[in-house]
Amino acid sequence: MTSAESFCSTTFDYLILGGGTAGLALAARLSEDPSIVVGVLEAGEHIDELPEISVPGMMGQALGNPKVDWAFSTVEQPAVLNRKIFSPRGKGVGGTSAINFLVYQRASEEDYDAIETLGNPKWNWKDTFLEYLMKVETYVPPTDPAIANDPHIGYTTDYHGTQGPLKASFSAWFNDLHAKFMDTLVNMGVPINRDTGNGRNVGASVGPISVDPETMTRSHAGTAYYTPNSHRSNLILLTGAHVTKILLKSSSGQPVVATGVEFSKDSQRFTAQAKLEVILAAGAFQTPQILELSGIGKTDVLTKHGIQTILDLPVGENLQDHLTLPFIHEVPKDSATFDSLRDPHFLEQQLSLYKTEKKGLLAGSITAYGYLPSNKLFDPEGLTALQKQVSQDTMLIASPSLNKQSMLIKKWLPDPNHAQIELLQFPFFLSFGPLPERQEGKTYHSIMIIGLHPLSRGSVHITSADPFSPPEIDPRYFSNPADLEFMASGVKFVRKLMRTEPYASAGCKMYDPPEKSADSNEDLSDDEIREWCRTRVISIFHPIGTAAMMPKEDGGVVDPSLKVYGTKNLRVVDASIIPIELSTHPQAAVYAIAERASDIIKAARGQ
Repeated sequence: MTSAESFCSTTFDYLILGGGTAGLALAARLSEDPSIVVGVLEAGEHIDELPEISVPGMMGQALGNPKVDWAFSTVEQPAVLNRKIFSPRGKGVGGTSAINFLVYQRASEEDYDAIETLGNPKWNWKDTFLEYLMKVETYVPPTDPAIANDPHIGYTTDYHGTQGPLKASFSAWFNDLHAKFMDTLVNMGVPINRDTGNGRNVGASVGPISVDPETMTRSHAGTAYYTPNSHRSNLILLTGAHVTKILLKSSSGQPVVATGVEFSKDSQRFTAQAKLEVILAAGAFQTPQILELSGIGKTDVLTKHGIQTILDLPVGENLQDHLTLPFIHEVPKDSATFDSLRDPHFLEQQLSLYKTEKKGLLAGSITAYGYLPSNKLFDPEGLTALQKQVSQDTMLIASPSLNKQSMLIKKWLPDPNHAQIELLQFPFFLSFGPLPERQEGKTYHSIMIIGLHPLSRGSVHITSADPFSPPEIDPRYFSNPADLEFMASGVKFVRKLMRTEPYASAGCKMYDPPEKSADSNEDLSDDEIREWCRTRVISIFHPIGTAAMMPKEDGGVVDPSLKVYGTKNLRVVDASIIPIELSTHPQAAVYAIAERASDIIKAARGQ
């Protein structure tokens, strides 16, 4: 294991700050050249054997564990009843890719093209994202006939990789209501989409997950990119190293130069140097925190905390996140769900099955998805009213960036090929928010309703010059009322789904939100649904945009080469550079950004 002293005595070409999803992918690619020395600083530890990380059926159970999760929370959010919202981020080798819910999905072609439209040439689906998404993955079709023959699963070799480090496969266990959920969506006019990786994600689909089917364990940045390359003498990872500041050298009229970093390990301060570049990969919350601690950010924020401004940039602004509502319903008692694992005897049986045959609930994950466009959520009159509401929102023209982003979202609103709400069928009682108590002896499923293109914008900033103080996270959830209308429309859609065949005959009973009354089929009013949304909404943990890749005049922090404006050799490579939310989970896109970044950096070096 590398010591801090040994790390600091090494002459690095590149220093990467963060050993998570993007940082390890980038480190692996840059260190392919044996003449280049790459150092990675990670505040967390390298935890090899933690079932909550590696076992698919235990997905999500690592959230909140201080060993592997920063477990942040937002400040009080006025539009959601002044609640503080849980906002986990991965801590340790692999980062958030090691603790997420395994979803490995792609957005629509137009989402990726929007990144180019916002001022970033060649950052589009055709020229960049498809190529690098394929480079990331080894896409493994199912071999179990029961799953391989599922009519909802497809595979198109033109759109998927076969040689990438990350393994993408399908759940080895389908829950009892999987097919009924999918078939009900079809009966509601949502067509089957057998392969959402082709740039069209609208429809009912079975999505891939980041699991290696050979070992039946999570495939994440640590196992896919770091472990296979950890033997390289030119790839040096130091864990337990909390970056406190980037060392910057400025001179009048010249770009600022990043010379190295300061970090803390075991309560001691150290300094490491970089000859070529310093690269931030600390994520949408901590990348802006480190930039501000180093003197790069909004002058008013830095001055408040006694930090001298080296570069005045809108660091920490443009924060966006996907919100979700767990629509919880009781299912028949004999239904096998992940909650069944709470029974020690059943858990012992499943552990044996998982270890010996790589089957059963512990080999399973999320299986069924629905990506819904506006015309499945609103009638023509409702959609017209929503479009009018969005068009009259003066906040959306408050800056060039917001104006350009809102123009894209307005364009997507009526598009039947562009998803606005995602539904995930979770075979368990999801309880990250202020939900009612699970009733003993009852079995539950949760259908997660996710708003894909939020119009609300927030910020994340330091609260002091102390690098160990968590940042202030203020997404301003539902500050744009259109976001609430979309979520409410998703609730109404799922209530209708519950009453549509074949789901209607599956023996399910609404639990939260409840029926209007036990002996009536009367529905909740629109106002009652909105109030329930404010009470129950939580994050699905997809923060982006806080060091946005956009033109500087539009509020950008990094240019299309991912270099921080005004610097010679400081880049950002993580989800914070994504300027607008994608209509899916960001894991795959973050890997692709790191892959593209490695080629950009190699080209800059003349390799």
